[in-house]
Amino acid sequence: MIWLWVRRGEVSSISPGDCRDIAVTHRALGIISASVETCHGASLQRDKSLVHPVAIDVEDCGAAYRFLMPVLAATPGMWLLTGTERLLQRPILPLVEVLRGIGAEIERMGDGWLIKGKTKTNADLSLTIDASQSSQMASALVLAAPLLGLKTLHLTTPDIPSLPYLQMTLALTRDWPVEIPGVQVPDAPIGAPGDWSAALFWFAYACLHPEHEYLLSPLSLESIQGDSVIAQWFNMLGVSVCRDAARRVSTIPCIEISAKPLETMPHLVLDVRDNLDTVPVMAALATLLPADITFQNVRNLQYKESDRLHALAEQLMPYAEIGLSDNELRVIGIGVPAGMKPVFDTHHDHRLAMAFLLFPDAVLNDVECLIKSYPNLLEQLSGE
Repeated sequence: MIWLWVRRGEVSSISPGDCRDIAVTHRALGIISASVETCHGASLQRDKSLVHPVAIDVEDCGAAYRFLMPVLAATPGMWLLTGTERLLQRPILPLVEVLRGIGAEIERMGDGWLIKGKTKTNADLSLTIDASQSSQMASALVLAAPLLGLKTLHLTTPDIPSLPYLQMTLALTRDWPVEIPGVQVPDAPIGAPGDWSAALFWFAYACLHPEHEYLLSPLSLESIQGDSVIAQWFNMLGVSVCRDAARRVSTIPCIEISAKPLETMPHLVLDVRDNLDTVPVMAALATLLPADITFQNVRNLQYKESDRLHALAEQLMPYAEIGLSDNELRVIGIGVPAGMKPVFDTHHDHRLAMAFLLFPDAVLNDVECLIKSYPNLLEQLSGE
């Protein structure tokens, strides 16, 4: 959506059932477009006290927060990029410093970032970014590349989380290629539908309810999404995955999954550097199967919509043996005592809510947060 706006100035349409992150981004681009139409950059006052900034409220959407920062820096106008208190605590300073280094005027305000946007004229820009806390900081620069004149982006370290999402961004932006030394652009098209991070819930649900088969659509095994690795992980947990050619809906790809009961406790060691969103559901699953799962490279979980690392460790402790270090989480499930109704605090985090819904009869303090990424989950779960 942001790439289309950068390249063509178009705000693509969305559907009523789209998740809140999409709706928030769509609304933000609409406000930016309307403001640009009435803004004459040459006449903007330089004194911020004389110009009322246009507020771009991205609520708790981390992607829009980071992706729009360079877009606004390179779009004439006075902008206030703001969001929830938790959002403003999430890592973004490395991106801000890179933009300041090329002349962007960005100032931290109490309720957001004041950005004086101006058109960039550099046609062959080379930048370096520390994306060790989030690959989205690199993706943000790639998406805004035509506005910035960016041609080459260097990473201070190749050891960044969720690298496949940066590769997806490079695949999307092939018509304005940005070279990132050491990072390959996938050959596969980006257009494979479906969200593997949402499908994860049903893989876990199938493990807990092996008496059923589950048809997931749209979803493709050929997806370049990093979270598609769960098909391999769940194979070790007894879940079989197949293309369901006979039951395709029109030309929409789908897969069918089924699980078999496990005879022994599984022991898995998973490197989740590129798949941090999978940890809450997988950790909850480990407590319920039960299973023994060690998650490696989990440090950046503390920078999500909540401090997921410590929230998971604390709330799963009654039902599992928890081992927690700086960059590793081990969950050895012991199950929920019969007759107990677990009570969970989601911290208003959609991934935690999704994980805790795996517990039978669980009481969650907030399920509205699911609309951020999976607004139809409760409806689908009740009709299962």
